[in-house]
Amino acid sequence: MFNSYSPYHEPGFATWNQGIEALPPSKVLIREAERTERDGRWMRWMQASCESTNIHSVEDNVSRIGQQFVLLAEIADRPVGFCCVLAGRTNSDPLFIQLVTVVPFVRRRGVGIALLSAAAEWQPQRNIAMATLDENVAAQRLNERLAQSIGGNIQRVPASRFRPSDLGYSPGERHSPWMINRPQEAD
Repeated sequence: MFNSYSPYHEPGFATWNQGIEALPPSKVLIREAERTERDGRWMRWMQASCESTNIHSVEDNVSRIGQQFVLLAEIADRPVGFCCVLAGRTNSDPLFIQLVTVVPFVRRRGVGIALLSAAAEWQPQRNIAMATLDENVAAQRLNERLAQSIGGNIQRVPASRFRPSDLGYSPGERHSPWMINRPQEAD
């Protein structure tokens, strides 16, 4: 395996990265990640391309795909983003959006909202919880767009409401949790 050195030197990374820079305007396709080395490697390369995302081994990414609902975004058959979602332990718990990653060259092309919308459709009966850094205004706006698109109400909630691990961050990190309450269906 290639875990002993940087993903920037892995065979195929440079070609993938150059292809991202040359992508034509095209529709975003969202699909469920498969528990394969290929999807785990693509996640690793996207992690390496995004400044605020930790880079994990292919094996760790494949394991995550097996434990969570992971969506991949592709443009012109090239992976450009992913989203990791965890369903709450009980039916009344929300969906936890733990991570949304979009490579810089395709930001502002609808990839983030396409990933979040697909995640929201996975279990439409659940509210949605996520956390953002206070200074990440772009992520907060994306979350607001998701809430608006599903007719929900977004609000900041106390940090003690959820476990940091459910929201995808470690204790002590400066994230603020948010909740999107979906509209209640009339009986």
